[in-house]
Parts: sequence; structure tokens; C-alpha cells
Amino acid sequence: MSDSPKRAAVAVIIDENRFLTILRSQSVRAPGQICFPGGGIETSESPEAATVREMREELGVRVNAQREIWKSVSPRGLEIHWWKTVIEEGQTITPNPNEVDSFSWLSAREIVACSNLLDSNRRFFEALENGEFSI
Repeated sequence: MSDSPKRAAVAVIIDENRFLTILRSQSVRAPGQICFPGGGIETSESPEAATVREMREELGVRVNAQREIWKSVSPRGLEIHWWKTVIEEGQTITPNPNEVDSFSWLSAREIVACSNLLDSNRRFFEALENGEFSI
């Protein structure tokens, strides 16, 4: 994968009105930022497949990427595919320390209150609130 992917896939996972978020490790792009898990889409990989792969790499879990709920483009021109995703039953989240410092289950209000929230995730919640898509 190149240093600057042109497309990324993001897993939006909700359990009892709380979203699964990660704190990015110091060794990845945008270190110390809070965001949904996800990452660059490799050449010839679908956004759905990238979502599944990234969840396995970052958090050690098998998931079902159910449907794309939104697509956005970052100020840098990164095309981001946001996928409603469910962790398969019986999975234990085990963060990969090379990519993820920690994970949390947070409400939308708690997430947007974070000063270190990745800008694309802040835009996601603004678009959700504005009715641009539903989950």
C-alpha cells in the first residue's frame, strides 16, 4: 500500500447506542486521534473487504460489513466509505498495539466532545445529525 491511500474504509459499530472507537497509536498517520476503526483500501480491494480486513488487523475480530451507509471525501481528497458493521458473536476485541492504543464504547455526544477526534469522524456526526444518511 502506498503512503497516501486514495480510498479508505471505516467500520461503524454500534452496541446499545454506543459506538466502537479507537485511539490511534503513535506509529500511524494521525497519532493520538480518536476515530472509528478502519484504514486504506488496497488496490483491487472492495470497501467491504477492506472494512473486514482492517477490523481483523486493528482489533483482531471477525466482522460482517453489512452495508455502506455514507461516502465522503476529505479535504485531502481521500474517498471514505463508511460501513455499518457488526462484530461476529464470540469475538474478543484485542487491539494491535502497532495501530491502536486503546478502544472505547462511546455515545455520539461523548465522541463529538473529544478534542482529539479525527476531523472526518466529526464530519460523520455532523452529516448524521443533518439527516444526510441514517444508520
